[in-house]
Order: sequence, then C-alpha cells, then structure tokens
Amino acid sequence: MQVVKALVIGMGFLILVGLAILVYGLTNKFGSSPSPASKSPAAGDAAVPAFGTIRASLPAGATVAGVQMQGGAVMVHLTLPDGGAQIMVFRLSDGRQTGTIELQPQR
Repeated sequence: MQVVKALVIGMGFLILVGLAILVYGLTNKFGSSPSPASKSPAAGDAAVPAFGTIRASLPAGATVAGVQMQGGAVMVHLTLPDGGAQIMVFRLSDGRQTGTIELQPQR
C-alpha cells in the first residue's frame, strides 16, 4: 500500500511539473513582442503622427473594400459600381491625399 501511495504522489508531482513547464512555454510564446514585420503601426505605435480628421469624397456608388497601412501611408481600396476599383492613398504625416489609382475593368 505504501508503494502505491508513493507512486500516486510521484505521478501527481510530475503532472504539476509538466503543467508548470506548459504555462511557462505559453507565457514565453505569447508574451514576447511581435516581430518588426508583423508589427502594425495602428497598434499604439508612437511613430504614427496625429493628423486630425480626414474628409475625402468617394465616387458615387463606391464602397470601401478595405484599408491598408504601409510605411507612412494609408491606402483605401474602393469598389466602383461599374466593376472597377480605385485606391486612394493618404500620407500619415499630415493626412493629405497623395494620389489615386484607378483600375478599370477590361471591356
């Protein structure tokens, strides 16, 4: 009976040690800072300057298909009612629109 009790206590100890190692590993994996390639400037990065409110006119019937930040610019992807697409590019430093890329469907 003493041997069984010692085995149960020993196995319980091993389970606790295994759980501690698992928690330590998960903490290190998820607690580390993201790599520079996956770091998003929108995630509270102090390098993104404040520029206030941007007001831009969308073409009639256009819908926003997506927004992407890259470098010092924000690109707003629009879907046009004629099947085309448009990309509006804004500079983050001052919020000014720096350009528009129009993509027309092939006819």
